[in-house]
Amino acid sequence: MSDTQNPRFDLIGQPHPARLLEAALRSGPSHAYLFAGPAGVGKRSAARQFAAALCCQDDGCGVCPGCVKAARGLHPDIVTIEPAGSVIMVDQIRDINRSLNLRPHESRARVFIVNDAGSLGAEGANAFLKSLEEPPPFVYFLLVASRPDRVLPTIASRCQLVRFGQIAAAEMEEYLMSRCHVSATMATAAARVCGGNLALAESLLLDAELAARRERYLSIAATLCRGAWEGGAAGMAAEIEAAASLIGEAAGAAEESVPDGFEAAPSKTRKQEAHRRAGAAQKRELVLALGILASWFRDMLVTAAGASGAILNTDYENELEDLALPSRIDSYRQALAAVENARRKLGYNVDLGLILQAMFYELMEVL
Repeated sequence: MSDTQNPRFDLIGQPHPARLLEAALRSGPSHAYLFAGPAGVGKRSAARQFAAALCCQDDGCGVCPGCVKAARGLHPDIVTIEPAGSVIMVDQIRDINRSLNLRPHESRARVFIVNDAGSLGAEGANAFLKSLEEPPPFVYFLLVASRPDRVLPTIASRCQLVRFGQIAAAEMEEYLMSRCHVSATMATAAARVCGGNLALAESLLLDAELAARRERYLSIAATLCRGAWEGGAAGMAAEIEAAASLIGEAAGAAEESVPDGFEAAPSKTRKQEAHRRAGAAQKRELVLALGILASWFRDMLVTAAGASGAILNTDYENELEDLALPSRIDSYRQALAAVENARRKLGYNVDLGLILQAMFYELMEVL
């Protein structure tokens, strides 16, 4: 952890946001903030810690009952809004508006954390504007966005920006070795594969099921490079789609994932929200799977080009060097392009299974 970080805010590799938030507590916080920056660099953690400090009589002592509840996600005066699937619904915003003037239950403030604020549509934004402009003096809004360009200007302009940057590789790897008790090789691999996303890298090292899925996706890519087609394009597509479907089903059934504003909703509404949540989780897994496939073909490309020091999957360095052939550089480049093209199509309203099948047919042709 950097020496420049303030101990009040345990933010890995983010000294500027830590100093800004500390200064806000000293001088008097604004009523709304936008925590913006790449995915997985500590924005949500910062929002939770800042919310605890706003509620705490001692600006975030970390040891009082309120701070302990906040750390466990149980503080009654800190409300977290998550998208219902891929969108923050207008009903969730109306739920905030209805409760806005209620006094804090047990602290000096009420804090609303809005995650993935870029998923707030025009109707929700219009419902949110007045509350955001003129909240009661004890209410604070903390908006979190990995894509600040998707936050509507009418919303962003009413918030103080807290910008988060990429975490330095050395600092990230040091944290992962300490937190996850892994070797430097595994920490480096996780940091590189996850593209600087600390939250994902930590999950990759601590979640055995996620690690196993990564290993399987890499195995599929390696098998393709060897010219073997396990089950053909349809079989490989079905395997990845099945894994993503299981993730989606688990997310749809998880009661703890039900967003605020839906706990007492009618059965039909709850089923619709569960369906949206499952679909969003399924798509996230497909994005992850294709990202892992792309990392393998990229590593094959740079290894074949003699730049093995730039590989991402450093824990597979020996396998990559054994398999990569300089004569196949164009094939690896075309394979990488095929995966990236499929990943872009995931954002369209098309059949996911067909996207995967088409991708694997193309991979079989170029490899």
